[in-house]
Amino acid sequence: MSQALAELKLLRKRIQNVTKDSVFTVVKKKRDLLDAAKFSTEATASYQSYKDLLARYNAIKAAIVLSNAATKVSIAGIEYTVADAVERKKTIEMEKEMLKIMKHQFEMTKMDYERHVASENTRVERLIQTELGKESKTNVEVITQLSETFLAQNKAEIVDPLNLAKEIASLNKAIEDFETKVDWVLSESNGRTTITL
Repeated sequence: MSQALAELKLLRKRIQNVTKDSVFTVVKKKRDLLDAAKFSTEATASYQSYKDLLARYNAIKAAIVLSNAATKVSIAGIEYTVADAVERKKTIEMEKEMLKIMKHQFEMTKMDYERHVASENTRVERLIQTELGKESKTNVEVITQLSETFLAQNKAEIVDPLNLAKEIASLNKAIEDFETKVDWVLSESNGRTTITL
């Protein structure tokens, strides 16, 4: 497989060169020194070369696609076909973006909750000062009752149906494990896998 991938790269370059350098038609004027027969032979040969290179490229690519769809690899304890692993390499950016959003929302929600709790504690202290004045240090029972009632009425809670802390850790680990191992596993698989043309 590794040899096939290297040949694909070489074929791609050759196809690009033939495409760029080929001349298939010209205007021949009476006084031009152009040999029309020679030009025709070269143009035909150039186009045939292109078609042969493209046919070889397509045959190798098709064999690789079939092999990738059938060959299984294990990455971080999860079994993939090579095709699935290659595709996940391309789409993992979407997972990283989701992870980034989850982390941001988790942190913002935590900060918002902590601000709310601090604000309510400050408000309850002011309420106690206003209601009890100098007695605020001595009347523990009234202070406790006032605090509990006020805080219960102004309570806030974090609604977290996904258990984001756990989900963030899990997604982060899955991404790291995959990215750490995927290239090595695919390289090893490509070295062991043979394709038939």
